[in-house]
Amino acid sequence: MKVFSLTGRSGTGKSYQAQSVCEGLGIESIIDDGLFIYHNSVEAGESAKRQKTKVAAIKAALFYKDDKAREAKRRIRELAPKTILILGTSDRMADMIADRLSFNEEIGRASCRERV
Repeated sequence: MKVFSLTGRSGTGKSYQAQSVCEGLGIESIIDDGLFIYHNSVEAGESAKRQKTKVAAIKAALFYKDDKAREAKRRIRELAPKTILILGTSDRMADMIADRLSFNEEIGRASCRERV
């Protein structure tokens, strides 16, 4: 599996731009805010946006809960995407997600700059 990341501060349009990036690079799956999305369908995880606290949101986005990480890894194994895009607020965050989900591949990186 080839792994890419798109990083930028909150509110810079990463989720909005992800579809275009995926279409342009032929990427078939996304990790965004604690969710594994395959061909535009949520397959595993829990939404960081639905958490009640900032700490809980960060934990969800990082697949901190073992059961959520296992669920995502299982679905990724079952669906076997050839490509995946990780969205995060920093390269470090993308690396942490990749580690948590046991992606051993080198990550191709891009940044999302603030919209003006």
